[in-house]
Amino acid sequence: MKNVKEETLGQRIRAARIRKGITQEQLAEAMLTKKSMISYYENDHGDMKQSMIAELAKTLGTTVEYLVCGTQKTPNLDADSAELLKLFASLDESTRQIMLLQMRAVAKR
Repeated sequence: MKNVKEETLGQRIRAARIRKGITQEQLAEAMLTKKSMISYYENDHGDMKQSMIAELAKTLGTTVEYLVCGTQKTPNLDADSAELLKLFASLDESTRQIMLLQMRAVAKR
């Protein structure tokens, strides 16, 4: 994966989208908008409504704080938990979903 410079709101939206492994088209579809609007946001044209930033954060699996400020609170984790979280985050979306379903099934037992 490319290292993406993250300075502006648009650059952070793009970086979050790339980390999630989706295209502008896929993000646009999830947001019920057009690809051109996603490109518009990623290229920092104009101001975005707070509600749009919140919806982008939710869809991209990040926080408004990260998109707007570039910072994100991280929980205090022990080394093993932090390593597991990194490994989980490195998986593709479909594998993560399968693992989550399996973990929920085990937790219900």
